[in-house]
Amino acid sequence: MEKSNMQKLMDKILSGDRRAFAQGISVIEDRRKGWQELLNEAYKNMNDHALIIGITGPGGAGKSTLTDKIITEYRKLGKKVGVIAVDPSSPFSGGAVLGDRVRMGAHNTDANVFIRSLGSRGCIGGISEGTKRVLYLFKTFDFDVILVESLGVGQDETEITNFVDVTLVALVPGFGDSIQMAKAGIQEIGDIFIVNKSDHPDAELFTNQLKFSFGDMPIEERPPIINTVASEGKGLDELMEAIAGVVPKEYARREEKTKRRIHIEIESEILEKIMDTARDVIGQKAKLVFDSENKITPYDVAAEIIAGISFQEK
Repeated sequence: MEKSNMQKLMDKILSGDRRAFAQGISVIEDRRKGWQELLNEAYKNMNDHALIIGITGPGGAGKSTLTDKIITEYRKLGKKVGVIAVDPSSPFSGGAVLGDRVRMGAHNTDANVFIRSLGSRGCIGGISEGTKRVLYLFKTFDFDVILVESLGVGQDETEITNFVDVTLVALVPGFGDSIQMAKAGIQEIGDIFIVNKSDHPDAELFTNQLKFSFGDMPIEERPPIINTVASEGKGLDELMEAIAGVVPKEYARREEKTKRRIHIEIESEILEKIMDTARDVIGQKAKLVFDSENKITPYDVAAEIIAGISFQEK
């Protein structure tokens, strides 16, 4: 049987064809014709070779600069690096505004670094559905390290931890969002906490506040806190050492994370398909409820819509 176009594209990606890889990312991100077939092929062919590092934290924490410096450190070790940088979407196209690629421009000519900016597509924080899907394609390529830089300002920051091996949380002293995150129980998010821009006058105080936020957690279980000034390369050696130190423990949790990730993915797909199917009729039904003068309720309408949904693939 002759292979489909998506299977042929997958073969090229598996052979290390960068152009095919870039094309595949666009197919999945933009949900072009055949995107689900390609996603299925990626899922079947992905491997666990690459160390996947997530970088999250509020805007202004210097995540892109940190990512840029981490790329440099891994390249010094001869590692092939892939980067998924999630940029705020253009309000017109939904695509990335490419800010991260500009900030990491020094690596654009390196054949052993591949950087792709993805639009947030309405995701206000954490990791978007498009990012999760594209990550599967990255896991079919021959990267040694994959960096996933998230928006990091959403309400469910913990989700990224199920899609990466090591989660870095970047915070900055004297910055409102960082202070709020430090107070809001972020201990379960990060494997390593980075106090970036540590040349700030309040850096020591903020670092101590962050340590205090771990409360009664046993000292041996507390995540490392690394002080950096990423723009000057300060603290990068300590950060890389800390990453290497937590990798064995996090690799041991891969099976546990995979089980959670599969659950999340199935749930997300179901919810997305329901909304894709229902979106066209929701407006009509909402008007029906309004015109009925409370004789029909939103709950009646929701039950009717769900009952009429077919879960067969289109």
